[in-house]
Amino acid sequence: MKVLIVKPSSFGDIIQANPVLTAIKSAWPSCSIDWLVFKQWEETVKMFPLVDNIITWDRKGGIKEFLRVLKECNKQKYDLVIDLQGLLRTALLVRMMNAKQKIGVSGMKELSWLLVKEPYKRNKKENAVIRNLNSVSCLTGVQYTPKFDIICESVSLDELKDFNLSKDDFVVAFVPFSRGKTKTWDSKNYVELARMIKEKNKNIKILVLGSVKDYEKIKSENVIDICGKTGIKELACVLKMCKFVIGADTGAMHLANALGIRNVFIFGGSDINETSPYGDNAKIISAYLPCSPCRGKCKFDTEKCLQKITPKDVFENIKEWIK
Repeated sequence: MKVLIVKPSSFGDIIQANPVLTAIKSAWPSCSIDWLVFKQWEETVKMFPLVDNIITWDRKGGIKEFLRVLKECNKQKYDLVIDLQGLLRTALLVRMMNAKQKIGVSGMKELSWLLVKEPYKRNKKENAVIRNLNSVSCLTGVQYTPKFDIICESVSLDELKDFNLSKDDFVVAFVPFSRGKTKTWDSKNYVELARMIKEKNKNIKILVLGSVKDYEKIKSENVIDICGKTGIKELACVLKMCKFVIGADTGAMHLANALGIRNVFIFGGSDINETSPYGDNAKIISAYLPCSPCRGKCKFDTEKCLQKITPKDVFENIKEWIK
């Protein structure tokens, strides 16, 4: 049996779909599983040991790339295709595939449910991890317990040698940067939180993780800024070094949670019901204002929403981890 998972983006959403792999293997132990992913997130899926083959998709390739991907998928003659993205572009692709069985995910958008079967009506309070798993449950009649299976291979961290980091250090990380103002806690709050952590335990090393464009957004003598120095594989290895991680609703935070690292999610404009981390590793701090998720479109701006959370609020949740 050959199965294709269609989940091309994005970083955190792909991580939240990972437990589908163990569910499929539980249902059909001898099956092979392929994953269709946008090229920029290919390294994420490479960390999933249960994936046999990765089909990459250049999202900027237009109709020519769309047809190339369709041709590649049809060569494989899949028995089952599961569209976990649930958007018009992926649904159209799946609809045109020559697969024996096709199914989508609950809550399909952009009229994609007209093209691919939605397994059941969406429950708005359902976590994305569970919603993904329930697509498999609708096929098998079995309820699955989420299980993340992600391999963090050893890679060279030459970029970090200048910071004298070792496996014996007490390392924590900030993951502050996210798309959208309603998701991003003010950098001044991270500066103050870093001061409070170092005051409690001066031997802790606090890393700031992000992309190249995030470098020096948080300026403090109490942090080590390694923004732009890690790809996805290197990021996973750095996260595995950490005692705990603090940050916004981002892919890196979901990866830390899936790797079993203790973490604190600072939620602003995200839908907590859907995108909150699954399991016991995470603590969630939110302003819980009635406008959430406002996405910056209502009268409550970031200053009135996310910034109601103070560094002290976060510190109270991690001080027991610092001892």
